[in-house]
Amino acid sequence: MSRLGMLYALTEAEVGKLRSMPAEERYEYMLEEIEEELFDTPRACELDKAWAGIQYCLGGGKWSEENSIPTNIVVAGEFLVETEDEIITLKNHGDVENIVEYLRQNDLREIILKYFWSIVDKDFPYKDDNGLDHTLGWSEDILSFYENALKENYQVIFTVDF
Repeated sequence: MSRLGMLYALTEAEVGKLRSMPAEERYEYMLEEIEEELFDTPRACELDKAWAGIQYCLGGGKWSEENSIPTNIVVAGEFLVETEDEIITLKNHGDVENIVEYLRQNDLREIILKYFWSIVDKDFPYKDDNGLDHTLGWSEDILSFYENALKENYQVIFTVDF
C-alpha cells in the first residue's frame, strides 16, 4: 500500500490523451507514460504520504473533496479515476489560476499549522510531531509548482494509489 500522492502539470494534448482512454486504463497510462516522463521535473510535485494531512488541513481539519478552493488544491477537482485503489483528479486552467491566487494570499504552512492538530479522523495515522513535520516538509513546493503550471498554461492532475 503506497498511498504516495503526486501532482503533475499536463499540456492540453496530454489531458486529451488521458481523457480519450477508457477510465479503467487511465491510471496505468499515467504510471507508464506521464509519471515516467514527468517525475523529477518541474512538471511534477511529489507529496509523499503528506497529501492526506494537507487535504485535511485545507478542509479545516475535516476531510473534504469539494471542487472549490481550497479543497481542490490537492485531492478534489474533476475525478477522472475514482476506484477503491486509485484516484486521478484534474484541475483545469481556471482552477489552476484560482489555486495560485488562493495560495499567494493564504500561506499553506500557516493553514497546516492552524489545522493539523484539529484533524478529526481518529484513523489518520500521522497525527504526531513527526507527521506535522512530514506534512509541512512535503507541502513546501506546492505553490511554486502551481505557479509554474499557471505560467506554462498547464492543467494539473493529482494521483494516488491505495
